[in-house]
Amino acid sequence: MIASGGVDALTIRAVAAKVGVTEAAIYRHVVSKEEVILLLLQEVEESLFQAISRATRSDRHALERLEHILQLHVSYIELRQGISFVVVAQAAQFDQPRVRSAGRRLVEKYLSLVSEIISQGIAREEINRTVSSGAAAMIFFGMVQSAVTRWLFDPSAHPLGENAGSMWQLFRTSLEFSDEDASRHSRESRDE
Repeated sequence: MIASGGVDALTIRAVAAKVGVTEAAIYRHVVSKEEVILLLLQEVEESLFQAISRATRSDRHALERLEHILQLHVSYIELRQGISFVVVAQAAQFDQPRVRSAGRRLVEKYLSLVSEIISQGIAREEINRTVSSGAAAMIFFGMVQSAVTRWLFDPSAHPLGENAGSMWQLFRTSLEFSDEDASRHSRESRDE
């Protein structure tokens, strides 16, 4: 229902009709549309973080882990037809504070995870130390958002994986040591 009509199409009456039960039967499990959205946000959080957990637990290079997270996130979105993206975006516009708070927590958890990997990469000298981990995490999240937005409007003209891959190359370059940074780092290491 969300895929075809957005969150506005999600009503208790529509859910009951889709499932083939009475509205009263639905109300035994949820009391409002707000609760349905909260359950969807919880499910998105659990399933998304389960999907990307392999990349975050890895001891690989930070840039490899970030690229793996991006690939897993894009695959997750494609598999779910972008519904998770729509639910999170709608949570930001929802009037109910509980829904907005749940959506914000999910985004903050994601940003924190990405920021931590970037901070680890900086500490392990895999990422340029001049990079702000918080700003880079927001840019990473923005890559996903912009690629998904274009894909949702026209999937055939804007393949999600292809767009995300192109943006990844640019993002990766912004985190890597330049040749000058690498030379300076090498000299500093020898001087110590």
